[in-house]
Amino acid sequence: MADISERTLQIAIAISFATGFITGWQANRMRRKFLDWRKKRLQDKLSETQKKLDLA
Repeated sequence: MADISERTLQIAIAISFATGFITGWQANRMRRKFLDWRKKRLQDKLSETQKKLDLA
């Protein structure tokens, strides 16, 4: 293994951690948006079905 200075290793680890943190944060935001969208869609379907039942 090539000689890597301790400082370079610390910087690489810090960048790796920051990248992982930001990626996880963005993935969690996307997951919450998807769950909110799915909840709204299911609620709309439920109200539509209830209207059909009320008319029947």
